[in-house]
Amino acid sequence: MGSNLRKSLALSCLVAILPAAAACSSANSNKPAESSASPKAVESAKPGGSAKPADSANAADPAAKFDPPITVTTVRGSAPELFFPGETMDKNAIYDAYERDLGVKLKNNWVVDNKEYFSKLKISIASNDLPDFFKVSAADLSQLVESDMVMDLTEAYQKYATDKTKKMLTADGGKQMKSATFNGKLMAIPQTNSPFNAAEFVWLRKDWLKEMNLPEPKTMQDLLKISEAFATRDSGGKGKMIGLGMDKDVLKKPVGFMNSYHAYPGQWLKDSSGKLAYGSIQPEVKTALKQLQDLYKAGQLDPEIAVNDNAKLMEQVANNRVGLMFGAFWYSAAMQDAVVKDKKVTQDWGVYTIPSIDSQPSMSQVSAGIDTFYVINKKAKNPEAVFKLLNQWVGVLTGGLPKDGEPRAVYSFGKELKDTGKEVWAVNPFTVLLQDLYIQGGEHIAKAVQTNDPSAIEWSGDLKNRYEQVKKFNAGDTTFWLQSKIAGEGGSFAKMYDYFKQNRYHFDEFYGAATPTMVERNELLKTKEEELFTKIIIGSVSIDEFDKFVAEWKKLGGDKITEEVNAWYSKMK
Repeated sequence: MGSNLRKSLALSCLVAILPAAAACSSANSNKPAESSASPKAVESAKPGGSAKPADSANAADPAAKFDPPITVTTVRGSAPELFFPGETMDKNAIYDAYERDLGVKLKNNWVVDNKEYFSKLKISIASNDLPDFFKVSAADLSQLVESDMVMDLTEAYQKYATDKTKKMLTADGGKQMKSATFNGKLMAIPQTNSPFNAAEFVWLRKDWLKEMNLPEPKTMQDLLKISEAFATRDSGGKGKMIGLGMDKDVLKKPVGFMNSYHAYPGQWLKDSSGKLAYGSIQPEVKTALKQLQDLYKAGQLDPEIAVNDNAKLMEQVANNRVGLMFGAFWYSAAMQDAVVKDKKVTQDWGVYTIPSIDSQPSMSQVSAGIDTFYVINKKAKNPEAVFKLLNQWVGVLTGGLPKDGEPRAVYSFGKELKDTGKEVWAVNPFTVLLQDLYIQGGEHIAKAVQTNDPSAIEWSGDLKNRYEQVKKFNAGDTTFWLQSKIAGEGGSFAKMYDYFKQNRYHFDEFYGAATPTMVERNELLKTKEEELFTKIIIGSVSIDEFDKFVAEWKKLGGDKITEEVNAWYSKMK
């Protein structure tokens, strides 16, 4: 999967994670989000003055409104396309709504273009000219904690965050929250997203299995036999058959395939001594690379794989030359045009969890790493007000798609109170994202379709929209084939839920800011790694080159990075 395609598909429907925003509704726009969900519906404070006044005695009450209002300062990055005429980041309907509903006046100490935000923030940090709360990078968070400039939120979080907010922020088992913990103290709220959405699956032509009398894959050995069989199938004169479909970007880091061998490239793993070791230099990676090299030599991979991009791979899918691939949950979106022709579904694809090469269950690698966090200035007078903003946002995120004109729709759609295509929700000053939305989709959507009862997903505009699209596909609208393979019965959401139930997500143990040597050497080491993987798989170098690479990686900075990573790890225990 090409990196550009991966990013475009993942981000093109980011707004669909918000119940407040209309989830994508066409084949081209229904490309999945990179982020996910919370446990159950979270009730937001009802707009329009329904919250009770907050004084010093009840300020911790999440439903209490400050009366008189208080002012809380922040700093923002902005973009003109977020606003309606006459509005700015300093004066807009969403800021007005927080004052109306919570009694919290938001004041921006400064506003810059989004691209300039972190540069401007560094100046504010250097001059110790900071607002009450603000968003920071992982690197800036470390600096602020070391400089004792931000508040320890351990007690405030327990006191002011609602139970529903806490449940949402820890839906991944608390791993992302741990990334904001230093020496046992919670120093920030991570801008959470879904770690689970990065999981990979096997995408496989079920009609070919039936045609060739092959069993569905339960082991990696089964999958290798399927690859061998598919490579011999008649392509109808459209070119040589390909057993396992890959593109040049996957070739550099074949994550799904390697996970079958308990290899986790790019991750940091616990070794037998309890310390962290780099996944890409482990012997399991060598084993997986050798198997891929053997597949290439046997003619089961595209001979032009080192130069062919994902568009070429999809062309091969369309020409019935590929029937087996590893890919993310949204991969049917990439295949839509190749599979659906003249409004007819021409191929029967199934989705499977990654099989294992041995008796140990396979795991799909994911990361709890977070790029951005929210911190509260150590000098802030009203930390409870910031948590009220957070609690309100959680209510927006999981409160269901608001009806046009409904007062709470302002947090999603701005002053128009209806969807106009603008990503107005980004004006909210505190926007954590959901972690397990699509796992919940896997648990509930197919059942909802079968029973015609979507009550379990009413709280999520995204899941409800996918439910409606699966129903439309079942009624004959092939525009939504891609959604049927994501959210329908046996789709990737269901397999994502299987991974979750079976504890088969393999988390990267390092989720801190880049270490000094990483900053200096990582690009070089990454390039060497990708070049080696490519050369080994296409057979231009011997598999023995892997051992030489490991030695070189260590000398070129890997050993120093390992030392720094473990120093971080010892502090995080």
